[in-house]
Amino acid sequence: MINKETFQFPIRYTQPIGRIAIGWGVHQTVADECKAIGIKKALIVTTGLKGTGIVDEINQILTTNGVATEIYNKVTSNPKDYEVMEAYEVFKAAECNGVVSIGGGSSHDCGKGVRAVAANDGRYICDMAALIDPPWMEEIKKYRPATIPQVAVNTTAGTGAESTGAATITNTRVRAKQVVFVPELGPTAGLVDPLLIRLMPQNLTAWTGIDALCHAIDASIARGWNHYTISIALGVVRIIIENLREFTHNRMNHVACENMCWAENMAAVSLLFGGGGNIVHGFGHQISAVTGAHHGLANAALTIPGYRYNQAACPGKFAELVRAMGADTLGLTKMQAADKWFDEVERLLADLNIRTGHLNEQFGLQQKDVEHIVTVYSNDFASEGNPRDFNFDECIQLLESLL
Repeated sequence: MINKETFQFPIRYTQPIGRIAIGWGVHQTVADECKAIGIKKALIVTTGLKGTGIVDEINQILTTNGVATEIYNKVTSNPKDYEVMEAYEVFKAAECNGVVSIGGGSSHDCGKGVRAVAANDGRYICDMAALIDPPWMEEIKKYRPATIPQVAVNTTAGTGAESTGAATITNTRVRAKQVVFVPELGPTAGLVDPLLIRLMPQNLTAWTGIDALCHAIDASIARGWNHYTISIALGVVRIIIENLREFTHNRMNHVACENMCWAENMAAVSLLFGGGGNIVHGFGHQISAVTGAHHGLANAALTIPGYRYNQAACPGKFAELVRAMGADTLGLTKMQAADKWFDEVERLLADLNIRTGHLNEQFGLQQKDVEHIVTVYSNDFASEGNPRDFNFDECIQLLESLL
């Protein structure tokens, strides 16, 4: 039968976002934010952030101002399903009525996971993952909203998880990183404080910054793009290109630091407004699930080859992106202008000491892992928005070429 549908995505939806507060010293308002949304006892969800003193300070602010706390500090990078379930048990046993997540995407997503599980009677977190089959937009109707409030105190400038309505969790049962969607999953409030962000070490500053850049690119080129996503995303690209190098190599540059705080949150918001993911995030998630690689670094290693794979499907989008970087494309074809985008990003990665590819050397990825990763990606939420049609053999060849 002939498919007479004119558009793949004829209706574009945005997702709700919570309150966002960005500025110097905003972490000191965490107790006020909790009280405003009715949190009387908060489960603090964090990796621990050892050596920074951040968790102790936030805990003291909360307890001094009448918000009781319980702490779960066993979250790891690429948060695991069992960590979410353990944190939920702590939440339940301590009779908490809200979550305060402190950290980057791992802590915030684990906190969201706790709320999703609590709202759905202790259901295993990855039972609520967004897959193509079964269709996630139908499955989400079966889940109760995560109405338990959450305040997310951010300490990295990358994932934007302090504002996103999804939680990316590693399903250790199937060795896959999965995106969990439950209604109202986004944090009630996200606090982004440059005072805390600038405590990142140099390598994390670079890796998380490239993660934010990938969010903006994804929002620009995904099949579900709309005028919200692309307008915000192009602004984010400009901010990151102008500030990430300086912030990486001088975290005391207060202008670059604050600008990166805005960029990482705006990039996440552009995705929330309908952009969607693609092959860079799709492969990056699964490489992290299999090898434990930092999510931002995995994305960074895939940035050039992953987006190059998509170039032929949307050269005009890459031309827009390079113009947002300040490049002159006058007189160039769309494909020629798109080529300039790759030149600019290669220079950025080199300046940040990030290597493309070499996935075995950098992360320990093995040939035997390739088919597993592509199989997971084929049914993953991220592959649905990729601008180039999915082709299993092409994806195998691409990933093998990067070993």
